[in-house]
Parts: sequence; C-alpha cells; structure tokens
Amino acid sequence: MTFWSDPSIRPKLSFRWFASFGLGTNAISTYSLRTFQKPSFEVAQSEYIWLNDVNYRPGVLSWNPVEITITDIENVDDNNTFKLYNILKETGYQGVNPYIPQSAIEKKKASRALGGDLRMTQIDADGNTIEEWVLINPFITRVDFGQGNYMAEEIISLSLSIRYDSAVHELAA
Repeated sequence: MTFWSDPSIRPKLSFRWFASFGLGTNAISTYSLRTFQKPSFEVAQSEYIWLNDVNYRPGVLSWNPVEITITDIENVDDNNTFKLYNILKETGYQGVNPYIPQSAIEKKKASRALGGDLRMTQIDADGNTIEEWVLINPFITRVDFGQGNYMAEEIISLSLSIRYDSAVHELAA
C-alpha cells in the first residue's frame, strides 16, 4: 500500500521547519531563514586485495557541511549582514589594524558565537515537533553576503556554510 492512499500517513514537508542560531543581538531570526540543509555524512572506504578479489571495508565517518540561506533585512535590529559580521568578530577575528595585536579564530569561540549546539526542528501541520537535528560544535566556514544587481528586483540572500563535529537526530517524545 502506498502512503498517499492511507490518510493516517503523512510525508514530511520541506517547508515545515524552524531553526535559529547566534546569541543575543546577533541571533538570526527563524523568519529570515530561507533554506537549511539537513546534515549528511559520508563513510570513507578502503580497498583490500585478497588474491584475485578486491574487497571493500567501511572507514571513518565524516559529516558534510550544512548550507544555509538567509534573507537580509533592512531593519537595523534584524540586519543579518551586520549580525554575521559580529559573529565573525566574536570568533576572534579582529580585521587588519596595525595598532591592535592580531588573534586567531578559535573553534570554541566560533561555536559559542553560534549559540553552542545548532538545532533544526522539523514540524508537522499542527506545529508539533516531529524530529530535531542537533549539530555539535558548529562553526561558520563560509559566508557570501549576496550581490547587488541593477537588472533584478530580488531579495538579497546571504549564504553560509557551517561545519560541525557530529550531528544527533532526535525524535519527538
């Protein structure tokens, strides 16, 4: 029996989710998030030759970066370009200033600037939590602040890539 012929079974829909990250005045609001890729992983493989046969063995698991797209907002309190730049500064980045000693971007600070563990929650039609993904020790590895274009009337989108150590999948209780 297929799921669409049974009214008690409903597929998860890609637009029913929420997430937020950052802390305090740098918190990225849920309503400004356009896309949030769910976690994915790859398992390395090793090749073993035994006489005339090639065998494969699973190796180390590696979590892939998560891609997020955010709408930029004109309002001063919700300006996501400003918030992401502040998150960058909270990681330890100081920019180029000959009068200030330079410091390195630190993983602990970078993860803390995102609010610690990053959560993406999938919900049903009634707004109830179905499942949640928790990204452990996340940090931003790439930000694209969008593009100005006189030929289009589009909303400016910011895209970022987040790397993390591992992910935990939790079902609703």
